[in-house]
Amino acid sequence: MNKRILRFVTIWFMVPIGLCWGQKTVSVDRKAWLEDLEFLEQSVAKIFPDFESAPESELFLQELGRLRGDLDSLSRKEIVYGIQKALAFLKDEGCNILPFQEVLETKILPVSLYPFQDGWYICDAKNKALVGQRVLGMDGRSIDDVYEMMMPYLSADNEHYQERLFAVYGILPDLLRSAGVAGPDSGVELQLSGNRNVFIEAGPLSQYTSLNRGLPNDGYFQLKQKNHENENYWLEYVPNSEAMYIQFQQISNNGEGPSFKKFVGFIAEGIKTGKAKKIILDLRYGGGGNGFKLKSFTDMLRDSEQINQDGNLIVLTSRATRGTLLELASILTLNTQAVIIGEPTGEGPNTVGDIKIAQMPNSKINVSVTKVFWLTSWDFDKRTTLEPHVEVEFTSQNFYKNEDPWLEAAMSYVGGRQLSIKDVGLKEKLSGTYNVQGRKITIGVDEGRFKMQMDRKMKSFFELEAGLLDGGEGILETTIHGVNLYYQKDDSDNVELQYLDWMGTKLDIGTK
Repeated sequence: MNKRILRFVTIWFMVPIGLCWGQKTVSVDRKAWLEDLEFLEQSVAKIFPDFESAPESELFLQELGRLRGDLDSLSRKEIVYGIQKALAFLKDEGCNILPFQEVLETKILPVSLYPFQDGWYICDAKNKALVGQRVLGMDGRSIDDVYEMMMPYLSADNEHYQERLFAVYGILPDLLRSAGVAGPDSGVELQLSGNRNVFIEAGPLSQYTSLNRGLPNDGYFQLKQKNHENENYWLEYVPNSEAMYIQFQQISNNGEGPSFKKFVGFIAEGIKTGKAKKIILDLRYGGGGNGFKLKSFTDMLRDSEQINQDGNLIVLTSRATRGTLLELASILTLNTQAVIIGEPTGEGPNTVGDIKIAQMPNSKINVSVTKVFWLTSWDFDKRTTLEPHVEVEFTSQNFYKNEDPWLEAAMSYVGGRQLSIKDVGLKEKLSGTYNVQGRKITIGVDEGRFKMQMDRKMKSFFELEAGLLDGGEGILETTIHGVNLYYQKDDSDNVELQYLDWMGTKLDIGTK
């Protein structure tokens, strides 16, 4: 099985595919299903963080209640996907029925779809004659209608990741039928551009995983034609430049070669010697791993005078950016002058992660439930995505021509924002330690930089170090987009901080 595609499917469904196989279909009567649903409810309540206080929990319980009441009129597959629909109310991509487990006998169309800027297109297919075709509909319905019918079954933080999920869930005939899209169980009729219809027969997962679905430079550096398919992390220099391109698939040691720690050392050496004067960090493809491995890497980028400048640290994101790679992107936005280029991410800065598998006792169906809440921002921050500072458009023509608009935008980006304070007296008058939301924030000059700093707590990723610059009368802008400090001067030229504006939320600032 192609490892890149295996990792793609694994990341989406939060568990190694090997865990999904090994059982055969089990006959389950109504009483046994009721026992399974009770087990599921208790398991989710026990595992999912803050289940009792989460607003989504009530919707999950209500949907389970409806499912219990409808058991007599539902087929086995409708019950299975009814469970998936209930889990989707938790709005976390880690809470789902693992679809490719033998007990479900799931079949999938052997086509690879992608939602480009100009529509849904077939990137690859078992029938190569279909490659490059635009998909307008399925089984007599428009693709937009089918997507709307499928949305209640797509477990995700936001609509961006739901689109990514639809590329797989939308080609599962069993789920399409359960969602109300009428058609045969054996496959799906696709409506293609040019007034053409074609029936695609569903088959085993192996037919799907053999297809190419990658975004540009996914495990392969086109500019040097270098293959990095089986590597969790790798780097190359952009030809005829001083830009180091780094790709992370997940934050875990490679099976072979240098450890992650040594890899960070190679990056530091490139910066120290002056070979790398710009970093392009590609986080478009995942992903999992251990977030606590990131500290030395993010500190190194933060402390580099060369790299921590506007335009010298670029982070590439896509709708698939989530998990540990999302945490990395969020950490960098709060601690460096990183510029995010690409698409809105698949998760927000505060995410639920780390899964536990619960197997229902009678049906033997495996369910994935997330169990740990990871913060990279204030706990009140309810953003479900990180918006890019510079958006890119990825079209079908970009894909078929092997063009990478992310990399093109990164190389053409010109920064140059300077951190300056005209009233130099402000630095002395505002320097000190303050209390914000129960956290200690320090404002002052360190190694010539006037900045605001907050250290992380134990078992937390939330920390910040932001440069300060003039933002107009009574305002200090920070290098964190949308975050500003407001101060007031009196007639005696005394200065007092008023509040911290965190992306529209006013936070009181305690006295020194």
